[in-house]
Amino acid sequence: MLLPNHWYIAGFRTEITEKPVRRVVAGKPVVLYRTRDGQAAALEDRCAHRHVPLSMGSVCDDGTIQCLYHGIRYSTDGKAVFIPEQTRIPAIARVRSYAVAEKGPWLWVFMGDAALADVATIQSYPWFEREGWKHRTGFLHVKCNYKLIVDNLLNMAHLPYVHPNTIGSEGVVKDAKVNVTRSGDSVRLARRMYDIEPPPTYKQAGGFEGNVNRWQTIDFFAPCYFEFHTGVIEAGHEIPEPGTHTPRSNVRVLDRHTMHAVVPESETSTSYFVGFAYDPNDMDERLADFVFDSTFRTFKEDVEVLEGQQMNMDTMEPAPFLDIVSDSAGLQAMRILDELETRQAAN
Repeated sequence: MLLPNHWYIAGFRTEITEKPVRRVVAGKPVVLYRTRDGQAAALEDRCAHRHVPLSMGSVCDDGTIQCLYHGIRYSTDGKAVFIPEQTRIPAIARVRSYAVAEKGPWLWVFMGDAALADVATIQSYPWFEREGWKHRTGFLHVKCNYKLIVDNLLNMAHLPYVHPNTIGSEGVVKDAKVNVTRSGDSVRLARRMYDIEPPPTYKQAGGFEGNVNRWQTIDFFAPCYFEFHTGVIEAGHEIPEPGTHTPRSNVRVLDRHTMHAVVPESETSTSYFVGFAYDPNDMDERLADFVFDSTFRTFKEDVEVLEGQQMNMDTMEPAPFLDIVSDSAGLQAMRILDELETRQAAN
């Protein structure tokens, strides 16, 4: 079951222009576009007449979107305002309009009851709005249910096996100190690893010659958002507190703040938005590019596993998962999503 009464990232603000874009969000096709004065809009992506996608059409000077097929035009509230060869506009000549908001680098869409579309509930990514900081962002289309990615991001025990050439190392699963806590509809996974060898990406990016202390603080916010505070610091130095930042000038450290938004597209596909925020005083452009490119490579490695997992689930006889110790955070997240689905079904 998908959950419409939430804000979802539908795209990057910079990619939404006067040229209509089609997206599928929480199982619903949406056309995204801007009027000539820059206002963002989101409508159901089909003309009321013969259901041709409005995303195939064009935006007119008056801010309406025109269907490619027979020229019917719609205002941003979804009402048809012009039908060629007739003056009467039937009441049924309309499509659904969705609430939109622009926050951070992203355009957000509320897919459910518009009366519940409170912009104050949009997921916050403060490191991406921090004064003086820069960011890198990326996108992946993944052919799997979004819950599989939620599960993946809350179980770091896969790092040595899926990502041995980038961010994985034996120390990730050897003597890691792990704490899982739930607060409302969020889960925090805190992992601490002491005096271990740094993984290849950190070793190259940070110039570490000896062992390090490593941390992973992962916050999940239902239904599909993550904030990561991860990194390594020279062994013998304190691991930073969650939500803080340790400048590189003070000690040899690689302190990373990343975001993940695994937006459900359908029951078997996901729009995966990722980002990396950094202080330019800590990283020059070359190093920032290297860190993000290396990290993005790990996401692609995960995609291969996740799509293989979905393929098996689609084609093989249903069977229960075997849960192990490292699944504890993911299981908490699944309970939250089950609860949200139960509440939705009751309304």
